[in-house]
Amino acid sequence: MRGFAWSFTGSVGQAVLQIAATVVLARLLTPEEFGSVAAALLVVGLTQLVTQLGVAAALVHRRELTDRDVAAAFWFSVLLSAVFAALLFLLAPALNGLVGLPADSGLLRMLSVTLVLAGATAVPTGLLQRDLRFRPTAVVDLVAAGPGIIGVSVVLALLGFGATALAWAEIAAALIKCVGYLALTRPSVAVEAPSAAWRRLRPMLNFGSGYSLTQLGNWIALNADNLVVANVLGTGPLGVYTRAYNLLSEPANVIGGAADKALFPAMARVRDDGARLRHAYVRTSSLVALVTAPAAVLLFVLAPEVVHILLGAQWDAVILPVQVFALVLLPRTSYKISTSLTRATGAVFRAAWRQWLYAAEVVVLCSVGARLWGVNGVAIGASVAILLHFLVMLRFSARVSEGLMGAVLRMYVKHVPAVVAVALASWAVAAAVRPVGSDVLTLVAAAAAGGVAALGVLVLLRGRFAEELAVVANLRRGKKVPVPA
Repeated sequence: MRGFAWSFTGSVGQAVLQIAATVVLARLLTPEEFGSVAAALLVVGLTQLVTQLGVAAALVHRRELTDRDVAAAFWFSVLLSAVFAALLFLLAPALNGLVGLPADSGLLRMLSVTLVLAGATAVPTGLLQRDLRFRPTAVVDLVAAGPGIIGVSVVLALLGFGATALAWAEIAAALIKCVGYLALTRPSVAVEAPSAAWRRLRPMLNFGSGYSLTQLGNWIALNADNLVVANVLGTGPLGVYTRAYNLLSEPANVIGGAADKALFPAMARVRDDGARLRHAYVRTSSLVALVTAPAAVLLFVLAPEVVHILLGAQWDAVILPVQVFALVLLPRTSYKISTSLTRATGAVFRAAWRQWLYAAEVVVLCSVGARLWGVNGVAIGASVAILLHFLVMLRFSARVSEGLMGAVLRMYVKHVPAVVAVALASWAVAAAVRPVGSDVLTLVAAAAAGGVAALGVLVLLRGRFAEELAVVANLRRGKKVPVPA
């Protein structure tokens, strides 16, 4: 839980900085420029995923780890990433057309350097997670998000660099993370004979390949909607869609991503104890719901104000997709907990086909939605796929301990009163204040009313949330939380 607290703090800081950058950049760059960089990052992200082969996760999962294991994994990751970076640079003109970019676009070639930096960062990332060193990780991530992404992108956008401002920001952030993580871990880089290094790599790659299959399916599921928009509707609509998706993915990444970073190494240590895994899963899911469920309601009700304040009135096309994504913010966040449990218990190959099923659902539903209702239809298709995947992963997670499925469903039911109270309070206040014509006043007043309603329900029903409140109280005191028998 302390690891989650630090991961959450770092993620919140990054989200705040990202929102600040969005407010500025949305007024300096066009949807076409946002869409062009988003399209290039699709190719780079897929290539990076293929080059990693689950090395970082394999390091976390191993029971015993030596310096020579670390060195073998490090050089494998760096060399493979360098090879793919060179291929991406050479094949960029041919790949541009696949994501709707002009053949002469230089974005892919610019971003190819991030593959090498990511390769050098993979092993330090695994070592930091393995040792639960989330505080220094959060500091490096904040530096990368602040001076790296935000400082570089805003300054270059002001200077008229256009889409390349965002590309240079990605390179700067990757460089900061690489240098920071290497300085924190100082991994062994001793070189040994290729045959000896391969013997060390084989068991890691056995786990890592299954993990990579899962991650590849997840990547396709998370990016297939962008590919559909880029190919069916173009880079302009892609800029609109990604702004809507990012507004909702930030809260999901802040909460679900922080939980995943902390839960995976923690669960891996007790992978054979079904009772502890069940209680960790249910407690974490409930703590996530305490924050995410009210936030989802507020984002749905206040989507017009959020979009106008953050992006400007010229981005009204983003409002409806934001509301659609708000409806699935909780399942979008919570399925990451199932992903952590899957990796911790080593069921990577059984999880892989479920991720590919999710990817297929996204492709089919978003393709249909794009042709029927454009960007709004893609948002609907992606949201339905998210909900289906959440249910599939919840059912898969139930295998680790008898009673997990029922415990999770009962846990969600007890959050319903807070959701209803927040919805009624925020909607009533927003409807009363909107005629004044101030987006800021409406947002502040309705959000405050929703927050008061949520806290009021929590106080009235505090007996139902005794375990969750105990976790928070003990966390503040630095005590361990007992696990019920």
